[in-house]
Amino acid sequence: MNRGKYIVIEGPEGVGKTTQLHELARRLRAAGLPVRTLREPDSQSDLTARAIRQLTQDPRYPMNTRTEVLLYNAARAQSLQVIKQSVDHGVICLVDRNYLTTLAIQYYGRGDVPDYDTINSIISFAVGGIEPDLCVVLDAPVQVLRERLGDRYQAERYDNLDDAFLERVRSGYLWEAKQRKLPVVFATDDQTIVADNVWNLVKAELAVRDNSQPAVTSAPASVKEIIEQKTAATPAVSQDDEVLVTKETDGNYAITDAGKAYLAGAVTDTDGDVYAFSDKLSPITIAAAMARLSRRSDDMRITILDEFANKIDKDAQLLHRVITAYGDDSVQQLGGIHFVIENASNLLTKKLEWGRLAAYLEQSTRYIYFDQRDVHGKFRYHVPEHLKPNVKKQYVGAMDTIFELYSTMVRRLTDYVRTNDSTPEKERDIAWKGATKAQACDAVRDVLPVATKSTVGIFASGQAFESLIMHLLSDELPEAKLTGQSLLEQGRKIIPMFLERADKPERGGAMVAYRANTYSNVKELAHDYLPDNHSATAKEPVTLVDFWPKNEMLLVPDMLYEHSNLSLEQLQSEVNSWPYDKKTDVFKAYMGERFNRRHKPGRALEKAHYSWDLVCDYGIFRDLQRHRMVDDMNWQQLTPRYGYDVPKLIEDSGLIEQYEACFDISLKLHSLLQQNGYTLEAQYATLLGHKMRWKVTYNAREAFHLHELRTTPQGHPGYRKLVLEMHEKLAEVHPMLAEAMQFVNQDESPELTRLAGERYTQFKLSQL
Repeated sequence: MNRGKYIVIEGPEGVGKTTQLHELARRLRAAGLPVRTLREPDSQSDLTARAIRQLTQDPRYPMNTRTEVLLYNAARAQSLQVIKQSVDHGVICLVDRNYLTTLAIQYYGRGDVPDYDTINSIISFAVGGIEPDLCVVLDAPVQVLRERLGDRYQAERYDNLDDAFLERVRSGYLWEAKQRKLPVVFATDDQTIVADNVWNLVKAELAVRDNSQPAVTSAPASVKEIIEQKTAATPAVSQDDEVLVTKETDGNYAITDAGKAYLAGAVTDTDGDVYAFSDKLSPITIAAAMARLSRRSDDMRITILDEFANKIDKDAQLLHRVITAYGDDSVQQLGGIHFVIENASNLLTKKLEWGRLAAYLEQSTRYIYFDQRDVHGKFRYHVPEHLKPNVKKQYVGAMDTIFELYSTMVRRLTDYVRTNDSTPEKERDIAWKGATKAQACDAVRDVLPVATKSTVGIFASGQAFESLIMHLLSDELPEAKLTGQSLLEQGRKIIPMFLERADKPERGGAMVAYRANTYSNVKELAHDYLPDNHSATAKEPVTLVDFWPKNEMLLVPDMLYEHSNLSLEQLQSEVNSWPYDKKTDVFKAYMGERFNRRHKPGRALEKAHYSWDLVCDYGIFRDLQRHRMVDDMNWQQLTPRYGYDVPKLIEDSGLIEQYEACFDISLKLHSLLQQNGYTLEAQYATLLGHKMRWKVTYNAREAFHLHELRTTPQGHPGYRKLVLEMHEKLAEVHPMLAEAMQFVNQDESPELTRLAGERYTQFKLSQL
């Protein structure tokens, strides 16, 4: 059995030991290692050590320093045996404090035990040779310690300690660290930086081989390999934990008082039939516990206490076994993860948002000026690193020029909109500023390149996350592949067990190869078999390619189905014999009396479908593509071929020359990239205002949502116009369904409604 590690975090009170200990434990657990967190000398699993510790902290029992030293070391002798037992079983014990605290406080701080050799002899007797593998000393100036301490020690023995005492204690720690060659980490930096510094020291220690183990012929190549070896070799550890649940003679389980106390911090209701989970249990643990529902008849809270509570840290393979036994895919659906991709090009954002079963948010071109430069003085656009040097130089020059034109235009247009707005001066509040800024940004966003960087936030299940990774890794675009690899690396720090197969040759590797090969093969056949379209413009922006049913009254049997005991075939036969007015009675009743656009008819409407072939600018597609409940969504490679439109506001403000200059630069850059063989990368040169072709299919119930939401006057005028045209074509084939979409907006002023929307937002904020 491999030996574990005994790691100590030391330092004066207020330096952040507990915070860093918990963060270190989190990182080690994410790596799949068995971890215990302890406080020395009052180990949580030793009653004697705990009782002695409580005695030393109780102001009702005055004692001199000699008594304190003896009692602390008596408790230490007890608790170190618990630590040794755990380490011998392969567990990494992370311990808050060790004997340095005794030296720092009783010797250096108080100074009334002047014999250094004697106090060290007492410590050595108590320790009995059980020394930490690594002791990290955290340090901070006294004024910082005092600020952090606040009133922490009211009612404890250390409630009246002055700064001079704290300075002596701090100096003691630093002197002992120097003499014993212990690493010191300065703890006034950001907590994450401190945690990274501690983590680096621990990784180095984990890479040190246990001398008691047999020698091997070759050393591991990295700390990652060390961790994987330890994880694979470490068995489950048995500890004398408090009993949380007992099995009665009748076979039922009873929750002990300790179990009830544990549940009180883990679930929102310990007795009721409906409850949620707190962050005491990790999402992966909750998912694994839920997976047991299929084969265990108990209350799930019993399952948690019996199988999971207090065991995860000690059995690194527990979750792995559960996930494997009860279906990797099904358990993956129960655990979710939030993650963020910074500096993603707009070309990449659509690939990130490709999956249907996830939630997405990205930076809006409506509320943000994209003319800010980063810390290196560069505009926010993606530069493919693999471009030839001469091509890259021209690429950067063209992009810089476009962004400089955008910056000038968006500021001037904002001023123009505000100057020419008819809103009285007294009503020009923060909502008015937001509305006028949005109006200007809406018009000028067309000149932003598809290379423009954005931030995307995603929430997805473990299964959807794995699917996204494999989708990106199979993509031809280098930016997508690199992002897929980064997502895999970062995801394994949080949900490693859900991503074990993501790049295994027989699982993720095979899936990536399958997707990449089929895409490449169909692309090659399309190139060989299909003619190219060299037309300069698209004739029809909206084409309803297909729809079903041809007669919307064919949906009536589905509307009646849940209220009948007839088969669907019998219902269809019965309804077919009805007169038209009888069918319309059912149809209208199913639509119901709708008071706002969120009142949507039932799922019978999901049977009706509409397939569209669309041509619109990339900015419009960018907004509409994020609708999740759609089918058959796909888009063609971006190109300047279909042209662009000039917004009326651009013409009215006299900015048409700068506007068109951006498209001229874009066209030249696109041609340059194609001529040099960068067909995929040429898409970065297109602008959000360039038109593109895409297709989508959705059902009638989604049509209620999409048509009514995307025609609201506060929406972007581009997609509002497109969706209105789609609605008109739907009305031609299904007039009753279109009529029921009563909140499709036809004629309100976009400017006024946008202002009303901004004012309502400000009103809600004021109420908070």
